[in-house]
Amino acid sequence: MKKLLILYLCFQFATVSGQDEKVRLAYQYYQEKDFQKASVLFEELYEITGAQVYFSYAVNCLVEIKDYQQAEKIIKKQMRRNKNDLINYIELGYLLKNKGDEEESLKQYEFVIKNLNPDKNDIFRLANSFMMKREYEFALQTYKKGSKLIKYSFHPEIANVYAFQRKSQEMVDEYLDLLEEEPSQAELVQNNFQARMTSNYDEGLKEIIKKSLIKRIQRSPNEYIFSEMLLWFYLQESDFRSAIIQAKSLDKRLNEGGMRLVELGNMAKSNGSYAEALDAFEYILEKDKESMFYFEAKLGYLEVFSEQIDKGQIADQEDLLKIEKMYLESIVEFGDQPQTIRLIKDLAHLQAFYLNKANDAIKLLLDAIEKSKLDPLTKGACKTELGDIYLLINRVSDAILEYAQAAKLNENNETGDMAKFKRATLAFYTGNFQWAQAQLDVLKTGTSKLIANDAFVLSMLIKDNSGMDSTETALKYFAKAEMLLQQNKQGEALKYLDTLENQFKTHSLIDDVLYLKARIYEKQGNSEKTIYYLEQIAANYSFDLLGDEAIFKLAQIYDFQIDDKKKAMEYYKKIIFDYSGSIYVVDSRKRFRILRGEKIPEPEY
Repeated sequence: MKKLLILYLCFQFATVSGQDEKVRLAYQYYQEKDFQKASVLFEELYEITGAQVYFSYAVNCLVEIKDYQQAEKIIKKQMRRNKNDLINYIELGYLLKNKGDEEESLKQYEFVIKNLNPDKNDIFRLANSFMMKREYEFALQTYKKGSKLIKYSFHPEIANVYAFQRKSQEMVDEYLDLLEEEPSQAELVQNNFQARMTSNYDEGLKEIIKKSLIKRIQRSPNEYIFSEMLLWFYLQESDFRSAIIQAKSLDKRLNEGGMRLVELGNMAKSNGSYAEALDAFEYILEKDKESMFYFEAKLGYLEVFSEQIDKGQIADQEDLLKIEKMYLESIVEFGDQPQTIRLIKDLAHLQAFYLNKANDAIKLLLDAIEKSKLDPLTKGACKTELGDIYLLINRVSDAILEYAQAAKLNENNETGDMAKFKRATLAFYTGNFQWAQAQLDVLKTGTSKLIANDAFVLSMLIKDNSGMDSTETALKYFAKAEMLLQQNKQGEALKYLDTLENQFKTHSLIDDVLYLKARIYEKQGNSEKTIYYLEQIAANYSFDLLGDEAIFKLAQIYDFQIDDKKKAMEYYKKIIFDYSGSIYVVDSRKRFRILRGEKIPEPEY
């Protein structure tokens, strides 16, 4: 008995395995458009299992090879098996249409619609069958009649049919009808809109979506979901100005206290849209000092100025003094609380690096570190800033001490890694190349991808340029120029770089020299010269270590400063396709999709 059971199980296993192989081959032949071979296998599978899916594929294959007689034979056989399954009439209608009998085909399709059952799964199945055969109008009729029979809207499904018909307005209206009935479906609608907006579906779709949303808002002002969707739409387009106007309107109606405006302000700031960021933060600052978002708005507002200063966009001393005054007033306004330390740190940076008030900045930070009970992260950040200021005024040993203390306070986090990186970089500035490289090699596997990347780049720079001459003169010149830039001595830094470039014309450091010059001119707010040196790298050193960084920076300058979107897209595209391992790929792809959109193929049934 046991032997018989084992034999039976082995037979069953062999049968199932053979059937699985047959299924695999059938689909393979179908995908390869070898319909003759596929039809034989699907017919066999249909005979063995009676499964509807194999029946449908068998009919499709037979129609493709124009074996209408055999197709009709198996359709009628299936009808005898299951007289009540309306999908068989779709198959017959499809066959008749391909034979050229349009009138009889139409009768079969109309029969299906007329005899539709009030069953949700059946409606889905029949509509999908029509879709597979590209009978979109009958798929629509199936869903629309089905919605009356079972009181279910089928909005996403109907919208999808309209999408295949390239009826953009109808598709958008259907999705917006869904939102009106079920606001909780916003994410589904956004995902579908985004998929179409970022493909080659319809160039006019974005305008249709915007106008349709505005009409809905005007028609139903209390349906806030449409205002939310319009805000979402503006953000997809990086239209921060319109997004902020929309967010203000929502904030007033929903009394949100400025929550959206803080988020939008920070988004605009991170994208370099500083005027829009200031507008968002100012709305909160002028509206309500008691708002729970007031401090965050004030911090963001001042950070915008800080970023503009660092990029050379604000350099006038009178303007800088006004910003210093705003910082001082804000510190008094918020008093002795942990959050105020961020303002103190930023003020110290402003005073030291742009107002020639290094001693005031040092006192400010030392008081904050000594008098406030700071957590290790905040204390470490303050000590790192203090180290930067000591380096600025050439107190190198004090800078080393502050970096070391900041790192010790934060052994295993990004703040600690930053302090370690700055200490290793300082060793590089002062010509201690071997020690610097040893520290940098450890940081290449650190907690922050950005720090790890910077550590890798500097480590490779030292490795590639050490020992090229007995005195390492070129590398020392370059390190000195880097240090002078950190000390805000930009003119002196440029002189060192010019000397290096003239005396070592073929040295492997030349691309680094060009990049450092670009950084200096960016700091001075000179976009023309910044672009010139970055383009030199892109043209002549594109596949060296700094290639992707220079190209990404060019993309950002053209995108956010020059407002030449076409040129920005060229550089984003170069990052995506030529530097697949770059840390800038994700951001480049995101901006590229926003500016033009990748050509995403439409789904097929």
